[in-house]
Amino acid sequence: MATYTAGEQINRALRLLGVLAEGETPSASVSQDSLMALNQMIDSWNTERLAVFATIDQICNWPVGVINATLGPSGSLVRLNGTAVRPILVDDATYFKDPGTGVSYGIKLINQQQYDGIAVKTVTSTYPQVMFVNNTYPDFDIYIYPRPTRLLEFHFISVQELTQPANLSTDILFPPGYLRAFTYNLACEIAPEFGAEPSPQVQRIAMYSKRNLKRINNPDDVMSMPYSLIATRQRFNVYAGNF
Repeated sequence: MATYTAGEQINRALRLLGVLAEGETPSASVSQDSLMALNQMIDSWNTERLAVFATIDQICNWPVGVINATLGPSGSLVRLNGTAVRPILVDDATYFKDPGTGVSYGIKLINQQQYDGIAVKTVTSTYPQVMFVNNTYPDFDIYIYPRPTRLLEFHFISVQELTQPANLSTDILFPPGYLRAFTYNLACEIAPEFGAEPSPQVQRIAMYSKRNLKRINNPDDVMSMPYSLIATRQRFNVYAGNF
């Protein structure tokens, strides 16, 4: 598969806008401004779950008796499989494992209102049932309930951020379909800076190419009963919004 640098991607986007003619090269300031736009566009795509093609599994030990911990580059949870990063969003596929038995358990993600509604947050149990994640920066602030009475191995699942090119000579290495989507969407992204209007064809390809990525990145949902309902045989409270 052919590889292209960030500079080559930018030059093609500028040609699609008519800002560059065949054989021309942009000025250094135009190239740097366009690189900034490319990186900001990729950073924005990271917030769109279906624009990202992979997930990461951050494995951390949750200490005994701890209710609240932080996850991120300076967080209190130490990652066992690499350097801890701040997730874009903790996925509901997150689970924990009991190192003593090797058995894995799912955990339900709840919002702040549901967590605040728990009357006694210091209740203890062998395993927690719910988790509230506050998307603070630079580290996530995480609360679990009930408070676990044994060390647990947590697997925090989140999307793997799309890599932003460091400079114009950086190779852009992505799965099939991304280079085309980057080029045409970048043309639409930077058009206002040059007082240009992308052609209807460029706008159409930008939309279709990104839509194709989201289609292939869409997880195969399986219709089933909620795991927490099956596992614990509890009844769902329609007034509280939880089990």
